Amino acid sequence: MKRLICWIACLCLLQSQYAYAAKEGKDSKDSVVVRAFVNDTCIIADEPFYMPVAAPQDGDSQARAKFLPLLGLVVGKLAELYINNKIKNSASHYKAGVARKDTRYAMSSQLNLYRAEFEPSPSLVINAALGCMTIVAGTFKPETTDCTAAYVPKTLSPDSAGKPEDQWKSSRTDDSIANQLRRANVCIEGNAKAVYEARFEFSKDGTAYRLKDAGYRVDSLLTADAKGASRTTLYTLKISNPSTTDQQEVLSSAWVNIGTVSAGTRSRGKGGDDAPWLRVPPLSAEARRSFDDKTKVPQEVSGEIEALQRALTRNQRMLAGMDQRIATAGPDLVEGLKQERTRIAVQNQSQEAELDARKAEYHDLRLAPLEFMPVTAEVAVTETESEKAAQVALADMVGNTSDVVGSYVGNAATGLLSKRVSNSDLKLDDDGSEYERARAQYFDALIAANASQGGAAAPDATRSLLEAKNKYNVARLSLGLEQIK
Repeated sequence: MKRLICWIACLCLLQSQYAYAAKEGKDSKDSVVVRAFVNDTCIIADEPFYMPVAAPQDGDSQARAKFLPLLGLVVGKLAELYINNKIKNSASHYKAGVARKDTRYAMSSQLNLYRAEFEPSPSLVINAALGCMTIVAGTFKPETTDCTAAYVPKTLSPDSAGKPEDQWKSSRTDDSIANQLRRANVCIEGNAKAVYEARFEFSKDGTAYRLKDAGYRVDSLLTADAKGASRTTLYTLKISNPSTTDQQEVLSSAWVNIGTVSAGTRSRGKGGDDAPWLRVPPLSAEARRSFDDKTKVPQEVSGEIEALQRALTRNQRMLAGMDQRIATAGPDLVEGLKQERTRIAVQNQSQEAELDARKAEYHDLRLAPLEFMPVTAEVAVTETESEKAAQVALADMVGNTSDVVGSYVGNAATGLLSKRVSNSDLKLDDDGSEYERARAQYFDALIAANASQGGAAAPDATRSLLEAKNKYNVARLSLGLEQIK
């Protein structure tokens, strides 16, 4: 089935009501909240420059009038996406015996990993444009706060005009992290204690992914207040099957080790290519059955549409071939070839009309996107006193991660990735190609059988349809799906 490119920005919010594993009675001022945001671009690293808006002048008032609201929509729409796509958090606190003292956790939050889109045809994509994860530690304003109006844009300075992009400078006076976060309606009291960003990179075949460091800013450590203290810092993302018990099945664990940092440390991301490749969590059997059941009608209609389009392409090739044969055939064959060409032309017109009817039927379904496969996402930031301790902490948190591709032990910061990944790169299951082939063959045979009704080829077409149907049912059965009748 064709994959849709899901480029619309989506935001996932993982919020912690606590971050310090504070003992009962400890002063509340020592606590800090950790939140993680997943979007198609990074909030800090990918903050764009904005052109200063000049007042309308004679001769270009109309152009300026169109340009002014356009800038406002760019900022406002981004903020709207961040607001509307927040995930409802579930209170899932770590027990005292589970939480590490050197680790600050974001709250466990449930989301659906896959999304069914219906334009131009039914397809499954990863739910949200996985491009960048931004982790923010600090004191957040109430959830109802809207701070986007207070955002000071990264305005291009006049002396940067005409220069290469790597030489651009901003003329704004507020370059704080708190201000940059306001662009995404992330509202902080004072300034953030720390911000970490990592980009998602997917393999070309879509079967694996990894996190790569996109930069960080550390105003103060999360686990140490001593002046001059430093810590080896890593952060992890764990995706698990939801469970009513503490024993959850981990589907995937990703991590970034940024090395040793101290208060005031900044980085735009380090080069290198030593981040581990991790397998993309496949669609579960239960989610696959749910998708098949809820999208049965649109899948049938779209299957016929695709088969009719292939049939029309074959008809055009056959008509072109018949024209060539008629032009060179002898008198004893010309009449028969002409009759066959007429039959194909009539069939082509009939299938064109049927295709239009099926497209209208699909449009009238007016389908809304659906979500499948709920998972639990957890984000954690760990600060240890040495690299060795960091590796021990990683082994403790990630465990024997079965989704790591090959043998890998991470011990270095990962590099900056500039490529934005589209969901068309994601391979959703290993058996998809065999299933899709069987599905296409079945609908091709169905269209051929419908076109041959009452003709001499009807028995052969019916037999071919039965064979294709049996192969399609075998493929469906291997995926745990119900057989078609």
